[in-house]
Amino acid sequence: MAPAARSTRHERDGKESAGRRIHQTLVVATLLPVVAAVVAAVGPLSQNAAATGSASAGGGPIKIGMITSLSGPYTPLGTNDKLGAEQEVNAINAAGGIDGRKIDLIVEDDKTDPTQAVLDYQTLVSDGVVGIVGPVFSSSAEATEAYAGRAKIPTIDTAAADSLATPPRYYVYMTPPTTKIVAQQLLAYMKYKGLKTMAVARDTSAFPTAGWNNMKAMAPKYGVKFIYDGQFTLTATDFTTILTKVKASKAQGLMVWGSGPAEVTLTKQFRAMGLKIPLLFSHAEASYLYTQPVGSAGNGVIIASSIGGIGPYLPSSYPGRSVITSFAGTFKKSNHYYPPEFAFDAGGAVAMFAKAIRERGATPAGIAKALSTMTITTGDGTYHFSATDHSGLTATQVAITRDVHGTLVPTKFTRVGIHRAG
Repeated sequence: MAPAARSTRHERDGKESAGRRIHQTLVVATLLPVVAAVVAAVGPLSQNAAATGSASAGGGPIKIGMITSLSGPYTPLGTNDKLGAEQEVNAINAAGGIDGRKIDLIVEDDKTDPTQAVLDYQTLVSDGVVGIVGPVFSSSAEATEAYAGRAKIPTIDTAAADSLATPPRYYVYMTPPTTKIVAQQLLAYMKYKGLKTMAVARDTSAFPTAGWNNMKAMAPKYGVKFIYDGQFTLTATDFTTILTKVKASKAQGLMVWGSGPAEVTLTKQFRAMGLKIPLLFSHAEASYLYTQPVGSAGNGVIIASSIGGIGPYLPSSYPGRSVITSFAGTFKKSNHYYPPEFAFDAGGAVAMFAKAIRERGATPAGIAKALSTMTITTGDGTYHFSATDHSGLTATQVAITRDVHGTLVPTKFTRVGIHRAG
């Protein structure tokens, strides 16, 4: 049997001073039979492409940091980021680590607060990490990205705002589909469905703002005109005014850019007010974190998703299908639900770090160099990083799905596309 997989967590306690942290060691013996079976079959995500070099021999554990939201409005997203990252770390460690060295994952909670994220980043750098996964909150990621260049620590964000990778910064990469390529696919879907006049409702944080700016700029190319723009806060609970104005606008559909629990409330109020027009969401809602609490009100809602979100519907010939289904199968067996976007994002980030370490050693400089030309397939698709592209994915790897009684099912628009890819 492979050695016990473990992950070291450093999480802040809000009742303690900023400098005090709790160090815990997680031993997940119950996961080992599942991990060992998956590793034996296809290996962890990080072994999908052959390594061209070797990590530094000897030494202790390789420290990889993670900043995510384990409290605050983004808690559901951050919790699944953490589960996805831990799953990949466990798989790598169960397979013997990287040249015999285990990975220690050091997790910090940014509390969905950019100021806390900066403190967490500085803490992880002082801990000696060779790379950092996250944050998941785009506003936090924007706040920390300047420190990546100063500290020369490779950072793979699990947030989706385009500003994180545009313009590209040497030490900063990202795993989710960017808001630009998601906006592009959603607009293509609107054109496909003949939706020419649309309304938008959006929260004012970094991710939805980036998504809306991209969509607004590209809309004329797809023959789409937005005739109403309603704004709300991340923690909004009453959408009556916005939805009343949407109804009065005579828009053919409502596009929502948001990333928190507010979207569940908006959907329920949308149904309660008797609106019958199509309701569309970005990839932030592409998971059970939306479909479960929204219940029957979500039936028929259109949701963009990374390609991993529709893993069960991918044809056997689809590139990377086995990687997606393997990761999803382990996650579902451990957590009893299909992995949301966020788990794929963070698990993929760990896989990227592991591949980089195998190729050029466990140093920040070596990892950064490897990332700059990396091609890798993870649960989100196949990435092609380069000096000019630090997001790596294309619009063809964004699915447009429909919520069918709590399950994300690819639309005909996407089914045609994925069969062509396969």
